[in-house]
Amino acid sequence: MVRQGYRNCDVYQLDPDKFDDQIKRIMLDGLVFLPILRSKKYGGYGHRHYCTDTIDKDTFIYGGVARTLEDAIRFHDAGVTDIKQRLKSWELHEMNPSGIDHDVTGELLGYPKCDRDFFKETWLRDGCLDPMYEMALNTESVEVISDTHVKVSGSPYLNRLIRYWGFNLIPFFPHSFDCEKSLGFAETWHKLMKEYDDEAAEACLAALNMPMVWSMSNCITTIEHPLFLGSANGYYRKDKIVVEWFPL
Repeated sequence: MVRQGYRNCDVYQLDPDKFDDQIKRIMLDGLVFLPILRSKKYGGYGHRHYCTDTIDKDTFIYGGVARTLEDAIRFHDAGVTDIKQRLKSWELHEMNPSGIDHDVTGELLGYPKCDRDFFKETWLRDGCLDPMYEMALNTESVEVISDTHVKVSGSPYLNRLIRYWGFNLIPFFPHSFDCEKSLGFAETWHKLMKEYDDEAAEACLAALNMPMVWSMSNCITTIEHPLFLGSANGYYRKDKIVVEWFPL
């Protein structure tokens, strides 16, 4: 996406066992990489980094890959929490002086403004680490069954309900299952996927285009899908929430 000019930056990590090949790939693609932090490796969906001062087989280096050094610096400065580590922080606008600027980060990643605002409100302010229920509530087709149960239809391109199990066409949270700006991003992503593996890309889209039930209770996320039943780590909410999802 970055190399072909569809977005200015992307998150990227260097792994101790293959960083030489990764650096070679970055250079041959004519891109720029700036490291932001060192993190311990972890399993499951990434809600946060586990920062460390060491580099060993159990750590990775997180940063941003960009088309230009200027964008790489902006991405770097928006992603560090220590103002002393910033390279050109005076060039950033509305920078939080003591934390990450998620709006600048999202802008450089190509995420629409409506979805950046949604992320800041739900994920950051309200602590909704998996805002599938909130996405459904913002969708025009939503049918509210109760305060904790909704039915919704949407585009498979924006379906993130089964991303824990490897089915996903968009790397961020749209504010709804019918966000037109996010749909354009996802269609471009899918087009590039097809260039690498047409069969896998179409199989992924087909799995996303099936009816399914997503729920979360007692910190466990559960999916009922025609192809499988799955469970994964969730986060605490007082009541069980349910999203019944149907393709358009």
